[in-house]
Amino acid sequence: MTAAILPAPAKINLYLSITRIRQDGMHELDTAFAFSEACDYLHFNQADSIHVTCSRPHLGGESNLVHRVLTAFKERHGIQQGLAVHIDKHIPEQAGLGGGSSDAATALIAANTLWSTAIGRDELIAFAAPFGADIPCFLYGKASIARGIGESLCDYPAPLPDHTMLLAWPGTGLSTASVFQYFDSTHPALTAPEGVDTIRRGIDDLGHNDLEEAACSMSQPLTQLLACLRQHTDLAWMSGSGSACVGLFRSSNQAAEVAQTLQNRGVANWTHTGSICKEHPVQL
Repeated sequence: MTAAILPAPAKINLYLSITRIRQDGMHELDTAFAFSEACDYLHFNQADSIHVTCSRPHLGGESNLVHRVLTAFKERHGIQQGLAVHIDKHIPEQAGLGGGSSDAATALIAANTLWSTAIGRDELIAFAAPFGADIPCFLYGKASIARGIGESLCDYPAPLPDHTMLLAWPGTGLSTASVFQYFDSTHPALTAPEGVDTIRRGIDDLGHNDLEEAACSMSQPLTQLLACLRQHTDLAWMSGSGSACVGLFRSSNQAAEVAQTLQNRGVANWTHTGSICKEHPVQL
C-alpha cells in the first residue's frame, strides 16, 4: 500500500545572472524562482532500505539524485528505516526546469515526515545544497530570489506575472555543466583568479538569462524554438541552463494555440500551459 503520493513541480527562472565565478569553479548567481503546475509524482512506500525506480527506467537506481540524497539523510540522522520511491516522470530531462532537483526536494520533505525527523527548513536546505544548486529553492517552498550558489534565499518581493505560462521543450536536452563551461570560455573576465563581480540585476529584468546565448550556440533546436516562440510574444526566454523555454500570454486560449503551433512546426516536443505558481504544492 502506498504511504503517500506527492508532486514535484517544475521551476522556472524569472531571470538569471551570473555574478561571479569563484576560484573553486563554482558560479555565484542572482536569480529568481517560481513554480509551474507541471509536476513529476513520487510514490512512497515503507521499505527496509532505499529503493528508487522511475517510469523512465534509465533514471532509476542508486545514481538517481533521490537515492543519493535519501541515503545521505538516512546516514546523517541514524535512521533505521528505508523508503521505496517510484518517480512518475512528466518533466523533461536536461531542460532547465529542475526536474531531478525537485524530485529530490519532495523526497526529502516526505522522508522528514515519514521518518519523524522533524528537521526545520533552514537545516534541510543547508543539508541539501551540496547535492544540487536548485534543490534549496524547492525546499524554500515559495517564489524566491537566490544568490550565492543558490543556497541564499529570500522571498520574491513583487507580484508574479498574471499571464498564462507556456513551457516548451525542443526534444533535446542540454547538460548544465556543458552550458556553464561554454559560458566560462566566452567570459574570460569572470574566470580571472580573483573573480569579478558583475552588476546585479533584479525583478525588473524578467526574462534576462546570462546563459541563453551560450545555450543557443550549443543547440540549434533551442535557437529555433525561441525564435518561433518570440514570433507570438515579447515575453519569451530560456529557463535555467536550458533547453526549455518560457512564454507568457494574456489568455489560456492563446497559450494553447501557440503550444499547438510549436508542436505542428516540429520545434517543440513537449509543452505545458498553466499558471505561474507562487507556492510549492508540498510545504515543510
